[in-house]
Amino acid sequence: MTRRLPPFGPLIAFDAVARHRSFTRAAEELGVTQSAVSHQVRRLEDFLGVQLLKRLNPGVELSDDGTNLQGELATLLDGIAGLEPSLRRRPGRQTLRVGAGSSLAAWWLVRRLRTFRALHSEIEIDFLPVESEAVGEPSLDVRILWTTLAESRATSLQAPLFRERVFPVCAPSILPRARPLSDPAALLDLPLIQKRHTPSGEWSWAYWFRKLGLKRAEPRGLVLGDMGLCLTAAVEGAGVAIGRSLLVADAISDGRLVPALATAPDVLSTKVHIARWSPDLIGDHNTQVLVSWLAQAAKETSRGVSNGSPP
Repeated sequence: MTRRLPPFGPLIAFDAVARHRSFTRAAEELGVTQSAVSHQVRRLEDFLGVQLLKRLNPGVELSDDGTNLQGELATLLDGIAGLEPSLRRRPGRQTLRVGAGSSLAAWWLVRRLRTFRALHSEIEIDFLPVESEAVGEPSLDVRILWTTLAESRATSLQAPLFRERVFPVCAPSILPRARPLSDPAALLDLPLIQKRHTPSGEWSWAYWFRKLGLKRAEPRGLVLGDMGLCLTAAVEGAGVAIGRSLLVADAISDGRLVPALATAPDVLSTKVHIARWSPDLIGDHNTQVLVSWLAQAAKETSRGVSNGSPP
């Protein structure tokens, strides 16, 4: 006999709203928008043919049907959660499919996965470079995203990893005596590298000119498609690029890049790297091991790379 099962995603959304009595706090826990949670609950109500919530202003209350469902659902979800430890111990459940942006992958992450593998040989990593959460992207267990500070809070589905410092970098060969510039105005005599699509804030040279008290409004030099290409061009001596502390740490350590300025302003990125995992991995031990290692590895890399000072 075929089971007529309610949709699982809406059940999870309803459970979160019922526990918090709030669409906003449920959305924060699940790492989605408030409207998405509301849509999921309405889907469940349509499926069941009953009203589960009384939508107030502010807040929500459970209807009688909602109260009954919450009690039954809590027991069912606790039972499902209890399956996880035994299933995760079975062979074939130890691979995590991980995705991150190509620049972060090439300049920092991939070269460190060998260390993770040596520490945690029981966990296999299947890595894919990805740039967005758009439709058509591959299915992943854990995705490293670069998001706004406001969206980086810890929830049951995500954890903040690291926030980088931003400063100009270049190959030592293009600097006088291969030393960082003591006078920021000397930047105006060097070719500058900038990302395409008119970057704003700390990623634009216009921002840095204002920060350094320089008069030029627009940079002159190469315009390239992404951060990885900008840093590659900088290593090859094509000019000065605006770098991120995590991405440039290894290149500074081995001498391929140096901070362009002897003293740079203290500029934190307005975006934060987070790890976000699929709902079925909530509480998964291996996922938490990986996420904790990523945060610690970033902390170790960034130690000493402050305000553009070499490690």
